[in-house]
Amino acid sequence: MRWMSVLGVALSVACGSPPPGARQGAAASDVRSSAQGLGIAGDDLRTGWYPNQPLLAPARVSAPDFGQLFDTPIVGQVQAQPLLANGRLLVVTEDNEAYSLDPTTGAVLAHRTMHVPWNPSRQDDPGLNCVPLQPSVGIMGTPVVDEATNTAYFLAKTYVSGNSGPAAYWAHAVDVATLAERPGFPVAIQGAADNGPSAIFDPKYHLQRTGLILLDGVIYAGFAGICDAPPWKGWMFGISTAGSITARWIAEEPSSNGAGIWQTGGAPVVDGPGTFLVTTGNGPVPANPVPGNTPPAVLGQAWVRLNVQGDGSLKATDFFMPYDARLLNDWDGDLGSGAPMALPDAFGTPSYPHLAVATGKQGYVYLLNRDDLGGFKQGASGGDDVLQRVGPYGGVWGKPAAWPGSGGWVYIPTVSAGSTPGGSSGTFDVYRASVDGSGNPTLARVAQADGAFGLGTSSPAVTSDGTTPGSALVWLVWMADNTGWGAELRAYDAVPVSGKLILRYRAPIGRGARYAMPGVGDGRIYVATQDGHVRGFGAPVDPVLTAPPLDFGPLSIGQSTSKSVVFTAQRAVSVTAVDAQGEFAVVSTQPALPVSLSAGQTLTVEVSFTPISTGIRAVALVATTDQGPFSTSLTGLGQSATGQIQAAPEIVSFGGIAIGREVSSAVTLTNVGGAPATLLSVTAPDAPFSATGLPPPSTVLQPQQSVTVTLQFSPTAGGDFEDALTVDTDQGSVVVNLTGTAADAGQLQLSTTLIDFGAVPVGQTARRSFTVHNGGGSRLRVNKSQPPGLAVGFTAAVQLPEGTTIDPGQNLTLEVDFQPKADGPQQDRWILTADDDQGPQEVTLKGAGGSGDGSSGAGGCSSPGPALAWWASVLLVPWLLRRRRAAG
Repeated sequence: MRWMSVLGVALSVACGSPPPGARQGAAASDVRSSAQGLGIAGDDLRTGWYPNQPLLAPARVSAPDFGQLFDTPIVGQVQAQPLLANGRLLVVTEDNEAYSLDPTTGAVLAHRTMHVPWNPSRQDDPGLNCVPLQPSVGIMGTPVVDEATNTAYFLAKTYVSGNSGPAAYWAHAVDVATLAERPGFPVAIQGAADNGPSAIFDPKYHLQRTGLILLDGVIYAGFAGICDAPPWKGWMFGISTAGSITARWIAEEPSSNGAGIWQTGGAPVVDGPGTFLVTTGNGPVPANPVPGNTPPAVLGQAWVRLNVQGDGSLKATDFFMPYDARLLNDWDGDLGSGAPMALPDAFGTPSYPHLAVATGKQGYVYLLNRDDLGGFKQGASGGDDVLQRVGPYGGVWGKPAAWPGSGGWVYIPTVSAGSTPGGSSGTFDVYRASVDGSGNPTLARVAQADGAFGLGTSSPAVTSDGTTPGSALVWLVWMADNTGWGAELRAYDAVPVSGKLILRYRAPIGRGARYAMPGVGDGRIYVATQDGHVRGFGAPVDPVLTAPPLDFGPLSIGQSTSKSVVFTAQRAVSVTAVDAQGEFAVVSTQPALPVSLSAGQTLTVEVSFTPISTGIRAVALVATTDQGPFSTSLTGLGQSATGQIQAAPEIVSFGGIAIGREVSSAVTLTNVGGAPATLLSVTAPDAPFSATGLPPPSTVLQPQQSVTVTLQFSPTAGGDFEDALTVDTDQGSVVVNLTGTAADAGQLQLSTTLIDFGAVPVGQTARRSFTVHNGGGSRLRVNKSQPPGLAVGFTAAVQLPEGTTIDPGQNLTLEVDFQPKADGPQQDRWILTADDDQGPQEVTLKGAGGSGDGSSGAGGCSSPGPALAWWASVLLVPWLLRRRRAAG
């Protein structure tokens, strides 16, 4: 019956009327009600922080009873984050399938096919079929769930009629448990922009990729273009929970293309009643400086605050746009690839209580003031009016995560290594929150995870027991490249040790979906994949022994203290041993072991903590039973008895940059001791290095208090440079060494702009290649690589992932296959853009199926193709043999 329901919807749209129960247009009489929406990244600020997860404590995750709980096959790849709501796990796919699963067993409790998915390869516009969208587009953006009514809202892309033709977008509202449609839905997404009535929304050229939000009874969904094929622009739609469109806002003038709101799947930041923040990508920008509180009509490359007006429409009331936004457009450097994230108020200061972190393809990290975003060129000398700008550290496709515990931390995965070597891989970076010498908030990159992180790696999520030290983990889906093969679920301790994130857990998940965040809930992690699986990870669903986690708090090195952990039997069990590791030890048990417990009986374990070094410690306390091992977590903080200043990082390497450009970094000075420490003086480095935010002489730092110094490297000539930041304290000196290299800018060069395959018999394959070369003196980053994708026979045999870095003088060879599907000429192209200010470059691909009429690229001669060349060689054999006999 699926085809009948789809046909009914399609005919309704074709005739200009909605399907049964659907509504269109705006209704001024809609009553708005406040509703808390459960969506992507855990909270309204999009921090990715899940603070109520004590069962995911580090020690429990590394215990032997933690692992994969289930693997449920589904239909279609999943770009959206799985959501746990009211005892159900909601999963939606690009095949327009929706699932309601049992979150403990993975059993499918409800399943519904929403529509036929849209197929980009069947479009008449060749620009609509790029690799990231293949093979189909359906439900891409993460839904939002109103937990009070148990209603999930999401958007699906399909056709107006049948399996092809004009595209359509529908907003759905379904019961999470049954997936039945709510009254008033689905709603067709269509109409003219409120702030530019001549702009009419065209579903064909737009993609709903952002996560949805629910604000005061209205669902908001962002749209961007598809493979940058015009006409398109950034749209924001509002759909009321009663089933009507309340807002249609565009980020550009009606006559312009650009400013897509895609955010690599992240959702807008809800920043109070009636207001939220979005980011935009490539698009027109103002010609002159503009204050933040008077946003222009063109808002490409921007953070934008949207306020809900009295009539339900949206209005931009504040914005931030990098001073070099026009340059970002030239090399496809979307600021909008980085989804917005606001920081909890614990990160703020009295002068700047509301902060946000901005990232993008360019690789800079911006610390913004949410009460005054900064406008365009409002800083000194026409620069940025932001609290801080550091980097570039590597392009970001996704969003950061934050944890306010243990002083405050921010986590950012990149997919290219910025100013350091790394090929097409990036790094997983950790930033420490602090203040500078003037008390202004800062971030400093202080640590990294080991290894490389490829394009497609997800945004991180943080689980913890509130802000309890030692209770937090950072989770992400690691990918080697954008194919997704060999992806892993990984968990890292949230607080780094000696400049490194400690890998706590890893597990293979099959073929990962690009940028898709893992889901979190009730002590479990959920991963949905590109190859149609939903996997759940956790400890036993029905443990025979339970015990709460135990935190010892701070303790001076060499001292010792003891506390008790109480295990409670959930049913009859025999306990034979209880063990701890590292600086924790089991002192005694009551009753003595071995012991048999009935349901409800307890076992009290006395545990000691004796730190031997500074830093957070976390281990598992494991009880061995006749029914397997069961565990809880132990945490503590070792600190020096005196004041002790520690610099992070201890060495700042700015790597190689182009002459005339600037790279910023930061160093955090933290008192890791148990007593106050005094910074007697801080000496800045000489040019081409510089430092800002220096603390005044005789600054006193209390235990665990920190201060951040921002460093710049601004070379005006080529060469290798080194210097140091020197900190004199009452406990001795701390030296942070600085290094950097400068050379001429990089330049992307193509060996050809035309590859002509000539005539190739239908069904056979010919291969050609071209070379990408960096002809400059500095490393290049490929920001856009759009291989052929028009489904006319051309395919990339060798991919060039976005984010790939190319060293000076390096060559990369790319190969293209042509396998014509029909007689006649065909054409496609490969588009490349790098961060070298040249803009897009294109290699045109031509060929013909059958005998064809295409010409070869050399001197206009017709190419015979592989088959004809083979026959020619066969026919030449007798002639060659005759010549050989004659010569003999």
